[in-house]
Amino acid sequence: MPETTQKPVKGIILKRSDGSEVVNYNIEGFPAYIHEGYVYPGCTWERVPHYHDDIEILSVYSGTMAYSVDGININLKRGDTIFVNADRIHYSISGQNRSTLYYIAVMHPGIISPTFAVESKAIKPIISDRSVPFIHFKAEDFDGPAIQKLMKALCKEEETGNEFMITKYFFEIWEIIMHRFTDAYRLHVGHIEDSDSHNSKLKAMMFYIDQHYNEPITLKDISQAGGVSQSLCNQIFNKLTEKSPIEYLMHYRCRKVTDLLLAGDMSMSEIAEITGFTGASYMAETFKKFYKMSPRDFKKMRAQNKETDVLKNFSPCDS
Repeated sequence: MPETTQKPVKGIILKRSDGSEVVNYNIEGFPAYIHEGYVYPGCTWERVPHYHDDIEILSVYSGTMAYSVDGININLKRGDTIFVNADRIHYSISGQNRSTLYYIAVMHPGIISPTFAVESKAIKPIISDRSVPFIHFKAEDFDGPAIQKLMKALCKEEETGNEFMITKYFFEIWEIIMHRFTDAYRLHVGHIEDSDSHNSKLKAMMFYIDQHYNEPITLKDISQAGGVSQSLCNQIFNKLTEKSPIEYLMHYRCRKVTDLLLAGDMSMSEIAEITGFTGASYMAETFKKFYKMSPRDFKKMRAQNKETDVLKNFSPCDS
C-alpha cells in the first residue's frame, strides 16, 4: 500500500519517476482521495491527462460531463457513474457552458485486500484486465442508483474521516464492480484491443514533457522520446488527449504557471522564463486560451477565494 501524502491542491498533479500521478490522499494514513466538487469550462483540473495505480470512480450528481479513458470519450449525465481501472490514461471534460457537481473516489485497491486470497480472487482479476479500461454505470441501469448512493455515502464519511465506514462502502462498491465483470452482466464495459502499445508510448512522451517543459522543445524531441515518427506522435496525442503534442506542452506549461502563481510573488516575466515561455505576453495569451482569464486575474481570483463566483457564470446544472 502506498505512502499517504499531504492535502491535495486543485489542478496540481505531482508525478512519480515513471510519470504516474502521486495521488494526494486526503485522509491521513489512509490511501483514499474522496471529494465532492465541480468541473466547469476553463478550470485547471479539466482535460488534464494522467494515470495512477489507484482505481477511480466518479459519479455525476447534477449536470453533464464526459470522461476520456484511453482515447474513448464517455458521456455522463445526472445519475451516471464511471469506474476507471488502474493505470489507464484519463481526464474529465466539462459540459459546455455549465458546471457539473460530482462525487469522486480515488482509492488504492489495497484497502480491500486484507489477505492474499481476496487480492488474487477479487482484486487482481479486475485491475489486471488490460482490455477493460472502464465501466459506465448508467442511471437507468439496475445497479446505477445503488452505486451513486454509495458514492454519496463515501463523501459523507470522508468529512468525518471514518476509515471503517469508508472501507465498508468501498467493499460494497467493489461487489457491484465485480458483478459487472461476470459474463451475465458485462453492460457498458469498455473494451480496447491492442491499446497498450500506444499508451506506453504516450506515457513516455508525457514523461519527457514533464521533465523538460521549461526547455525549448520541438515535435521531433517529443516523438523521439516515444520512439515514434512525428506523424504517429501527432496521431497518438490527438487520439488519447484530444490535443496535438505542442498543445499538450503548452497546456502543461500553463498548469505549471498556476502552481507558481499560487506559490509566491514572482513577476510574470520570471514565471514565463521558468515555465519555458519566450515572454510574459506570450504566456498570458496562451494561458487565456486554456483558462479564459489572464494569469493576473487567475491569481487575484484565487487569492480572494472567489472560485465559487466563477460557477455563477454558468447555466443551472440540474439537467
